[in-house]
Formats: sequence, structure tokens, C-alpha cells
Amino acid sequence: MTYQDVLSAPTYERRFFLATLINENTKKQEVMEEKIQESKTSNSKGSRTTTVSGNQLKAKLKSGQIPN
Repeated sequence: MTYQDVLSAPTYERRFFLATLINENTKKQEVMEEKIQESKTSNSKGSRTTTVSGNQLKAKLKSGQIPN
């Protein structure tokens, strides 16, 4: 529906159109939030749970805790 069509439509049609548009956007937002939550909870490649400083990393490499 174009903007001009919305303006020329009766009030009840405008309300229906706006309600439908709001529902569609809400559903899209929920789907996006679910995808974000799934990506956060899964152990996908590149997700980091802990950080190691440079000096700690060097010490672990020297001690053999982390293989080269």
C-alpha cells in the first residue's frame, strides 16, 4: 500500500493496515532476537569465553600447556 492509498482509505482500513504492519514488525524483531540468542548460546567458531593476556600466553607456551 502506498502512502496516498493509506491516506485515502477509510479509518477502519487504516487501523487494520497499521495493526498488520505492527504485527509483522514485531514478529520480525522476535525472530531476530531468537537468532541472536541462538548464536550467543551455541559454541560457534569465534565465540570467546575467557581472555588471556600476552604475558600469560607466553608463559603457557613456554611451559607447554599450549602446544605450538
